[in-house]
Amino acid sequence: MLYVSWDPILIGISFVVAFIASFVALDSASKIFSSSVRGALFWRFCGGATLGIGIWSMHFVGMLAMRMPIVMHYDLVLTIASFVVALIAATLAINVVVSAEMLPFRRLILATCLLCLGIVGMHALGMAALTDYVTLYWNTPGLILSVTIAFFASGFSLWLAFGRQVNQHGAFIYRVFAGLVLGITICAMHYVAMSAVEFSNGKDSTGIIVRSTAHYSTHTSVSETGLSIWVSTSTLIVLGIMLFISLIDSQIRTSRLTESLRQLNHQLEMQAHFDPLTNLANRIQFDILLDACLASAAAQRQRFALLFMDLDRFKQVNDAYGHHVGDLLLKSVAIRLSTCVNAKMTLARLGGDEFILLVPDCIDEEITTLAKRLVDTIHFPFYEQGHVINVSLSVGISFYPQHGDTVQDLKFRADAAMYRVKKNGRNGWEVWHPAITHNAANTPFFLSDISINQK
Repeated sequence: MLYVSWDPILIGISFVVAFIASFVALDSASKIFSSSVRGALFWRFCGGATLGIGIWSMHFVGMLAMRMPIVMHYDLVLTIASFVVALIAATLAINVVVSAEMLPFRRLILATCLLCLGIVGMHALGMAALTDYVTLYWNTPGLILSVTIAFFASGFSLWLAFGRQVNQHGAFIYRVFAGLVLGITICAMHYVAMSAVEFSNGKDSTGIIVRSTAHYSTHTSVSETGLSIWVSTSTLIVLGIMLFISLIDSQIRTSRLTESLRQLNHQLEMQAHFDPLTNLANRIQFDILLDACLASAAAQRQRFALLFMDLDRFKQVNDAYGHHVGDLLLKSVAIRLSTCVNAKMTLARLGGDEFILLVPDCIDEEITTLAKRLVDTIHFPFYEQGHVINVSLSVGISFYPQHGDTVQDLKFRADAAMYRVKKNGRNGWEVWHPAITHNAANTPFFLSDISINQK
């Protein structure tokens, strides 16, 4: 029997290789659920390939950690076969566990069996690659123990990574832990199985080596040094590429998340300051602009006008055709009103069928012309979902500073002027004057008056 010793540094390196490969593989597989069809296919293959290469690399780094008094050679065909077995088994196992967001017990068992068979099969082929040069004597209990470790620890690591519903931060921690467990699994299975093997150099009873050096020329083999270069190069290249791709993908996902948050903030801002139906300024936004206009006009001694507008007979439209037609009508009204204003003006929807227009730095003739244009453009029929709809517009006007020097006074008087138009027959406009408020204050209030203000 041959005396075997171990290099602790290479043992440590083999664990690091197994852990990094396991974590990168599990992390790649976790990106399948949030990727497109093509992206999911890419991560399915890369996750399995990375794990398979990690299992294979760890095995042969562990073999390099084994020191024997003879020079070891590895059969090239069996070495490649062990790599293929690890690659296929790991890829199949990863695809089984990521086929659905929830991991049923049956899928977990199937994936565990596939991964366990891959680890054990790769190890068996890797050891068989030595049998042309040394004789192996297996210890059955140790071999059974190594297979048991591979099965249960593989299942536990897969369950940690994919069998739990956790938040994003928790998922990352569990993947790290799962990668650690899987790395320990691969190493434990390897070294327990290696402890269950005794090696003989194949000498006969006379002490002559049965397999001569000439035997190497008839079989394709790779030396220990060549294998170390091959394993190190392939492992570093693959893991480096996968880590780079994972970083790039994370950066892209972060950029997309940032853009999504920016769009969400923009939508929230729009909802806070603009009417969602007509995309006009809402009451909050209009009040901000009105306060700013009032302060500017007071400082520069300028005039501005408020035009309070309300659709006539809009309630009958909702009652006759439904609120969905009423909403379409409000959109069309907003479009028509917008064609009558310019960039310095602010048009807003206050709610329902009420609109308001702020016109800074204006003169009386400009406002009367504008009011007439607004009334005329709404007087033309609307066509909504096969219905011909006739509505009209009532407009009340107040001026700063003639009709008030506060926002409340200007709004109240423009609103009072608008209701005066409605009371006098609708479909028109009027500038507020003191008699309007005086008449309203001296008009008795009866329940029958409610019909006067119905829209």
